[in-house]
Amino acid sequence: MVDKCWYEDVCGVKGDTCGPTCVRYAEMLNLFQLSNIPRYRWYPEKLVPGRGDRDSFVYLRDIKDDIRNWVNEGNNLYLFSETFGNGKTSWAVKLMSAYFNQVWRGNCFRTRGIFISVPEFFDRERLRMNNEDEDFKRIRQSLLDCDLVIWDDVSSVKMSDYSSATFFNFVDARVIANRANIFTGNLGEERLKDFVGGRLASRIWNTSDIIEFVGEDRRGV
Repeated sequence: MVDKCWYEDVCGVKGDTCGPTCVRYAEMLNLFQLSNIPRYRWYPEKLVPGRGDRDSFVYLRDIKDDIRNWVNEGNNLYLFSETFGNGKTSWAVKLMSAYFNQVWRGNCFRTRGIFISVPEFFDRERLRMNNEDEDFKRIRQSLLDCDLVIWDDVSSVKMSDYSSATFFNFVDARVIANRANIFTGNLGEERLKDFVGGRLASRIWNTSDIIEFVGEDRRGV
């Protein structure tokens, strides 16, 4: 018996027959385990648009409904807002989760999407100079090959020249390879340049559909 399943509300199988022997559950579980998405974000979250964000929510819902094609086309999104807690990261994860739901069948336990908290990534990047743990090594290698990467909180701290160049190399390689990316942050174009450098900011801004959330903090609503 599993603790929680993504399909418990729609699947007809119940009781003791629901468990890790279910291929659908096992594939989805593996996709989430490999994704680096924080566990508390694994399951669907109801998102309610704040004042002024309804059109953005409709646009993102349309992407979600066609997520497999959107990813296969190598599209990019930058979700940003000067306000915290109005759904940027939640929407990014919702889109990745929808993609997993489309590709789990026959996936054979491959890594299809990676969630990167950018501040945490560069903390681990500095530590790997002395001692690279195996999980971070796997994540780093998957960044160039997986179908979709969420780069969360790209502008929370001002990047050093080294961090900006490293980040640019990953993003540039993915854009050239036509692999999809979702960026989240709290800065518009000009301030983004100050925090991550002009070259990286240009790569993010000019290759992405830009969605600005203007609504209030919705956490706890």
